[in-house]
Amino acid sequence: MMQFESLANELLLDLFEFFDIYHLLHAFFGLNHRFNQLVYIHFRIHQLNFQSISKEHFDLVCQKYLPLIIDKITSIRLSNEETPNLPELLLTHGFTLDRFIHLQSLSLYKIHSLDTLIQIISQLQHLHYLTHFMMIYCSVSWWRDDTGFVLFKNICNIPNLTHCNLSSIQTISIRFSEILTVSSSIENLSMENITCNLHTLSNLFKCTPHLQRLCTTVDLSSMDEQLEFVIPSIISLKLSFRGSFESMNNVFQKMPNLCYLTIDTSGIYLNGYTWEQIIIHYLPKLKIFQLKMDFEFADYNNIQEQIDELLNSFRSEFWLVEHQWFVECYWNPSDFNRCITLYTLPYVFNTFNYSDEYHFKSTCIHKEIYCKYKSVQFFSYNNLENSWFNNFTPFFACFPNIRHMDIELPLKNELYSYNLKLNQLISVNVKLRNSYDYYQLQTILDCAPRLYSLKVNAVHRFYTELFQLRSKSIRRLDLIDTQVKNWYHLTIDDSAKLISSPLVLQCEVISVRMKNRRSVLNLIQNVSNIRLLIFQCEDDQQLYVETHNLELDPVYWLQNRLPSTYSITRNLEKSSIIQVWIDQKIKRQRMTIS
Repeated sequence: MMQFESLANELLLDLFEFFDIYHLLHAFFGLNHRFNQLVYIHFRIHQLNFQSISKEHFDLVCQKYLPLIIDKITSIRLSNEETPNLPELLLTHGFTLDRFIHLQSLSLYKIHSLDTLIQIISQLQHLHYLTHFMMIYCSVSWWRDDTGFVLFKNICNIPNLTHCNLSSIQTISIRFSEILTVSSSIENLSMENITCNLHTLSNLFKCTPHLQRLCTTVDLSSMDEQLEFVIPSIISLKLSFRGSFESMNNVFQKMPNLCYLTIDTSGIYLNGYTWEQIIIHYLPKLKIFQLKMDFEFADYNNIQEQIDELLNSFRSEFWLVEHQWFVECYWNPSDFNRCITLYTLPYVFNTFNYSDEYHFKSTCIHKEIYCKYKSVQFFSYNNLENSWFNNFTPFFACFPNIRHMDIELPLKNELYSYNLKLNQLISVNVKLRNSYDYYQLQTILDCAPRLYSLKVNAVHRFYTELFQLRSKSIRRLDLIDTQVKNWYHLTIDDSAKLISSPLVLQCEVISVRMKNRRSVLNLIQNVSNIRLLIFQCEDDQQLYVETHNLELDPVYWLQNRLPSTYSITRNLEKSSIIQVWIDQKIKRQRMTIS
């Protein structure tokens, strides 16, 4: 201990970053005054993050440690993804958000209860240090029509909020015209998945008169919509736009001080000459221009000539000399949808969809300068099984920062030929067609040392090879495809194979469909590391969902067979999905007794 205490404070603080919240507090808090002060410093710098915490450790943190450090916390992340109903449980313990008096940043992740969100946000109005607020993948659109209005009205009441990110909240729209509250503090607003028209956008600017940076989606049903007034405060705009050229041009005319423009358009075809005139006449202060344009040619017969003509329009002195803005284009000759994509280099969007059939052309001679697609974190590979075009076109891009992969096997070429660096990969969603595909999947797993989550979608059924997969890092296995109604449910024999699988035995979170609810108890009992089980039962859909007899409800059935300290709930997004958050301490005690 004396040697450990001789370490410099800076080194100890670096060491603290390797601990989760419970083990950090359990190991160091209360040792002496110096370590207590270092823990306080840690939480002034780093987020209080309950992600992936066990039910046992969450209860201990709330009971033993949180009351002692609550006034030192500056950043919190609350999530329902692997900790069902965690925000509600935190409130049940008496920790309302207004008690975190020095809170500067709050992130809410996959919280689907509108009542809970409103309760939390209303408590933020008393926090004068809070400047950053995020709602990520919170799907509440089905709750009631005024969801967006209610949430944004309360957010505007947070006194000193400067950064607000609602990008992944799943709601149709926000009626900004009914919001009378004006936020004089919000400068940065991201609401990428909240669709606006230009009338709605005009009302938004009235609510946020000091807004400087905006990310949003505009989808217009009318060809002649316009912004109502000039917005001189906007200097940065990230826009996904679906509508007419005239309406888009109007947006640019109303933002004369725009310096940074990232735009993703669909259904609008503009060549380089037109973009050049827009920038010269309406965006004189523009420094950064990042474009992604999805479109189609009316005549698909002479596609090569039309693409060459398009690229030539981006080769003027304005593009190549004055700004050194280069573009690249890709298309699939066998795509009957005739979709063509053009984007500026370097590629700055976080998602890239790839197929072996794609052809690429660029205005950049020295392509090696822009060969690293560093912004791409979501990589999707589409296997066009019935494609008549089988020639593989090498793509000389490298993807060094992929964190999420959506891939359809089999790959038509060796994995190395795609220049995918998988050392940062944390999740894979894979679609499998036959037993051979599992061998390609194993190759991917072998190249991904940090892979945490694996989601498997089998087209027909799960093969024995699934239970033979190996990975030292995977801790989450998802065998539920919620997009498919009549999916395959594991039999009792399948469940036995699953439990004996090396991959499953190390997993902490498992999502699965089962024929019989008794297999749930077997899985909880025999997988020692499991802390969260997410499942659907075929007999639940056949019995309880149809009759609503409480005695047949798997939640009620499990509550009578598992300890009361387990949290057993239905998923608010999809009620047929049941979540069991396991108290591992009680589980170990029961196993010892038995």
